[in-house]
Amino acid sequence: MSFKNAMQATQKSILQYAKQGQPYEVLSALLAARQFNTTINETDLQAEAGKKRQLKINYYPPVCTDDGTGTESICDPGIVVEPKQVFFEISRTTASAVYQLNRDDVRYVDGNYTFSDHARAAINAALPAVRRKLAVEAAGLLVAATGLLPDGNEARMLPFMDKTTGNVNPVGLWEIERIYRDAGFSNPFIVGGTDVFHWRKAVEVGGVNDQGQNVSRIGRSNAYYDSLINDAYADTDTEHILTFDPQMLKFVSFSKNAGIFATDLQNIDAIDTIYQRGGTDYIQGVLADPITGLLWDLDVNYDKCNYRWTFQWKLEWDIFFMPPAVCNIPGVNGVFHYTTCAPVIFECPTGGTPLTGASSDTYEWDTSGEVTFPLYVNKLTVAGQTSYPNQTVADAGELKDLFNASITGYMFAIDTTKITYTGYSAITGKVNDATDISFATAP
Repeated sequence: MSFKNAMQATQKSILQYAKQGQPYEVLSALLAARQFNTTINETDLQAEAGKKRQLKINYYPPVCTDDGTGTESICDPGIVVEPKQVFFEISRTTASAVYQLNRDDVRYVDGNYTFSDHARAAINAALPAVRRKLAVEAAGLLVAATGLLPDGNEARMLPFMDKTTGNVNPVGLWEIERIYRDAGFSNPFIVGGTDVFHWRKAVEVGGVNDQGQNVSRIGRSNAYYDSLINDAYADTDTEHILTFDPQMLKFVSFSKNAGIFATDLQNIDAIDTIYQRGGTDYIQGVLADPITGLLWDLDVNYDKCNYRWTFQWKLEWDIFFMPPAVCNIPGVNGVFHYTTCAPVIFECPTGGTPLTGASSDTYEWDTSGEVTFPLYVNKLTVAGQTSYPNQTVADAGELKDLFNASITGYMFAIDTTKITYTGYSAITGKVNDATDISFATAP
């Protein structure tokens, strides 16, 4: 061995190496929007801490037509007004893998680092990937729940920027605000890809443009950039933007490890404690995400025979989409989809902006061969709305009546064994989590 190779290497441990900064602004938007929707609070979905429950909301849907003339007598029967019900239940879980920390591996690391330090470093290394899983699932759910625009179209192309010069075109934002105003919604949150990012940066440095408009004054605190929106559409040719009324949806989460179901040792720092106590071998606590602020359930187990810790964190969550609160055509839910213009200076490509509304169609679902009557309906899910009628229907006509009583935003009719409605897109659902409901365009 040569003399120059006789020395030993020094050791430096960098336990906080993985970057935590990627924000995934689709999560930021959903979490920020929660304060604007007080119809549902997370505590509504738990009887007590750690006890998750289904939530039933009774509400009076908007009345969309009124035929009163002033000549009626209030001594005669009137139009019955009664509340409808909608059910919400947290049904999604995002979780990490189960990770393992071997006690004796720590012996090989120099420095005054504890077992908890190493476990925390392992979590920090994996947390960005788990956070991304959550963001991808949330973006996909938001895209899947996108409704129709008030004119019946699924999307609309809008000008946002001149991608050659970086000049902001305020008409795109104004059109979004106008569409929300005309539809009876308000305060739209904007989440989108590259154009939203460029638009925000241009507004930051903006001043008075050639038209005399002060661009810096069109900044919005609720405009969020996230490339996951484009990814969710799997479209590399067009930039996509989603907007939503924060009162029409709610991101909720639930912690199992709360109340009597939580150990007094709560977080990953307690790994040192359970080892030094010489008896306790598990933790059921919480992990606070330093970026989103979400509290993940944290489960830790110490295998004293093999001298190792295993741990996992998970989050139970969902996005609840509210039933219609204003009168529009069926399928309008306050979540709208826009695309942006190609890089031209003055106008969108021909046909980019729809000038007329889409035409409606009749959609049908044939119950023949799908269900057997009489049918006991415990759970009914149609168009994303879930109810628990606990009712027996004798035929397709009574099932149609049950649809109308349970589902807001659609008017169902009957054609022999077929349930029909007039609308702008096909809807799906399930009866009793067993029988698929799939409407298709009537021939």
